[in-house]
Amino acid sequence: MSRLISAMKLDIKVQIRNHLYVIGIGFAVFLAILLSQLTSPSQLYTVIPVMTLLVIGGSTLLYVAAMILLEKGERTLHAVVVTPLQTSQYLGAKIGSLTLLATLESLFMIVGLMAIMRLSGPILWPNGFILVGGILAIAIIYILIGIILVVRFNKITDFLVPMSGVAILLQLPFLHFLNIVQHPLFLFIPTSAQTLWMQGAFVPLSVGEWCYALGYTVLCFVGLFIWAKSAFHKHVIQKVR
Repeated sequence: MSRLISAMKLDIKVQIRNHLYVIGIGFAVFLAILLSQLTSPSQLYTVIPVMTLLVIGGSTLLYVAAMILLEKGERTLHAVVVTPLQTSQYLGAKIGSLTLLATLESLFMIVGLMAIMRLSGPILWPNGFILVGGILAIAIIYILIGIILVVRFNKITDFLVPMSGVAILLQLPFLHFLNIVQHPLFLFIPTSAQTLWMQGAFVPLSVGEWCYALGYTVLCFVGLFIWAKSAFHKHVIQKVR
């Protein structure tokens, strides 16, 4: 546990040094101001989950790439392989530190948007516990998928095209939640469950919807973590050794 915490603290320091917090929070504030002019309080139950899916999810993929490709470029990963830090601890540190960054970015966007709207009149605030839980969940999904993808590349330019394709696929559920295209196949995309979860912070969900949102999220966590660990071992550890 001490190795995991130490690795997480180091990741956070690297993220601060590379201005990821400044970029993320600054972008979130800008987005809050923009959305306050484009939407209304009655649409928040849809707008906030969808914007978290689209914008925060996309930026999280880039943060994952920035961190791991930086470590590859500086050959930090070569040092990690020969240290006592286990693969699961390394991945846990990345998940923990980047989830913190993505959550702060999301909360600055959401709280900023709602605070601006509150100046014009009363609004219905969401259930904070449920909302934060959904944000944490979708951040972890994006981080795990980002790790699975980025360990295969050494340059950001090589990563951007496949990342864009994966990001589009993960963001497709916005069509379903905005009622543009209604189809059950959207619900098989991993990010659908967490988007519904966040929506549950604003409007009541049925028991079946909660079972799907929570159950499918846990299933995706387990499957994606196993896949990320395997991909890291294949594309990083085996190549170093």
